[in-house]
Amino acid sequence: MRAPSKFLMQQHGSFTIEVKGRTIEICAFAAWNEQTSKQFTQSYMDLARHLSGAPWACLINLLEWELGTGEILQVGQKLNAWSFENNQRFSAIICGTSLHRQLIEKIQEPTKSIEHQYYTEVEPAQQWLRSLALYV
Repeated sequence: MRAPSKFLMQQHGSFTIEVKGRTIEICAFAAWNEQTSKQFTQSYMDLARHLSGAPWACLINLLEWELGTGEILQVGQKLNAWSFENNQRFSAIICGTSLHRQLIEKIQEPTKSIEHQYYTEVEPAQQWLRSLALYV
C-alpha cells in the first residue's frame, strides 16, 4: 500500500463577517478547527485594514458558537494584538455562556487597551456601538 502524498483537512464551523459603518460584525457558528480559524483570521485582517485609519470596533456574536480547538487562544491573542495596533478600540461581545466569556476574556487579556463590553443579546450591543457613532 502506497503512503498518501497529500492530506486535506476540511474546515469545520463557519462564520459571517461584514463591515457596518466602522464596525466589523462577526457571527460564529459551530465548533471551529484550525482551518476555520485561519480562514477567519485572513478575512478579518482583510476587512480591518480598510478601517485602520481611525478608531473602529468589533461586534462579535458568539450565541451559536461551540468554541474551537486548542490553538484558538493563541490565534485570538495574536489577532487581538494586531487589531489594537491597527486602531481597534472597542469590542461588543455577545455570548450566552460563562464559558464563552471566560475564553474571550483570556484571549483579550493582553490587550486591555481595547474597551470590551459583554452582552447576552444583540440589540444592546448594537446600541452601544451606535452611541459611539461606529455602527450603522
